[in-house]
Amino acid sequence: MLKSNNCFPTVSLKPILQLLTNIKKKGFFHLLSANFIIGFLGFGSQLLVAKFLTPIELGQIKAIQSFIGVGAILAGFGFNTAILKLCSEKRSSEERAFIFKQNFYYTIVPILLVLAGFVCLAKFGLLSPDKTINKWLPLYMLVIPALVYTSLIMVYLQALKKIQLMARVQVFIRMFGFIILIPATYFYGLIGFILSTIFIGYIALMPLFNLVKDSLVVKFKVKVKAVFHQSFFFAKWSAAANVIATVGQFVDIFMLNYLIKDRVIFGYYGLATIFIIGLNYITSTVQSIATPYFSEKSDDKKEFLRVLKKYEKLMILLALGVSIAAFMIVPPFIKIVYGNNYASAGLYFRILVLKYFFWSCYALLGVAILGLGKMRFNFLSVSISVPCSLILSYFFITSYGAIGAAVAQAIAYFITLLIVLYMTKYVIKIHFVVPATNNP
Repeated sequence: MLKSNNCFPTVSLKPILQLLTNIKKKGFFHLLSANFIIGFLGFGSQLLVAKFLTPIELGQIKAIQSFIGVGAILAGFGFNTAILKLCSEKRSSEERAFIFKQNFYYTIVPILLVLAGFVCLAKFGLLSPDKTINKWLPLYMLVIPALVYTSLIMVYLQALKKIQLMARVQVFIRMFGFIILIPATYFYGLIGFILSTIFIGYIALMPLFNLVKDSLVVKFKVKVKAVFHQSFFFAKWSAAANVIATVGQFVDIFMLNYLIKDRVIFGYYGLATIFIIGLNYITSTVQSIATPYFSEKSDDKKEFLRVLKKYEKLMILLALGVSIAAFMIVPPFIKIVYGNNYASAGLYFRILVLKYFFWSCYALLGVAILGLGKMRFNFLSVSISVPCSLILSYFFITSYGAIGAAVAQAIAYFITLLIVLYMTKYVIKIHFVVPATNNP
């Protein structure tokens, strides 16, 4: 990429342009635009409604959404990962549809268990010292089934590589939801935000159901043997890893929720995390595009490494550029839009940008491990990194407050990067030495 001309190095743009053209064909920019819209109307919607809510209410929403994030992972129980892995393999369309339908029904039980668990926790005031959080979470949790089934359908379409179709439908529906969310929050505040979010979740699910209804109602002539056994194998490791990883993702919010008394500062910190979530959609989009290709290449070491290096290069370049731009732009934007009282949110954000960059550097490595079917190593990685994050967060928050939470996150994600790098090298080594099986 670097060419020397006399003593002055120049950059050849041709490889970069070829790379961008390639990912465009795979639907990257369609999915990226859809993800950004989804982000604004989910967690990212707080950017638009924060002016209609007090900082305390903003902090309450962040805490509630963090609990819902963990709850949705538990309720899905990793069956989305099973669909993605098994349906990305070289199978007939009927076999893929059968796997999807069976996993669709498997999720009913964990969904009901999670909803019952949240009701009990809220009733006894165990979710938070803030009574408002315990009051409204049993209502907000009604969005969990919509989140779970949306995830199942999305990964099924992803496994079938119908990226552009998935993106177009989501864009249309989320634009409709946007029209509902903003006025509902403006006129009714916190309760308006909660009710409109639930409504939007189910409205968004309807066209997705329509896309896969044939796979759900058809009677199959071809069935996949031991589909529950295979699905449960991948699901259990994925659920365990994702629950711990999601706790790690929200550990700063959880710890601040329990440890910090100043709920206004908690709200400012919550605003900073919203911008980080916006950046995360870029990385998540690359993950979505790359995952099926890792599964396809899992039996070919040369091709697998080629795909991994290609997407990893793209991800690091994107993350670096986005991080620098966001570092410069977001804090002044916060002051202009939300006022000088929110200036501390800009400081928190600049520290949390390091968290985003470190995560982006290893995000594709995690899905590469998934593509090889070695989910237990993802579980092992987060089992090491999340306890480190909890310890760091407790120490820094009790010592330095909200700014300590941001610093702890940056350090924890750097440590996780080192762990995942080592784990990925080890997994690739053993996978391509020992013959791949369905039960690694």
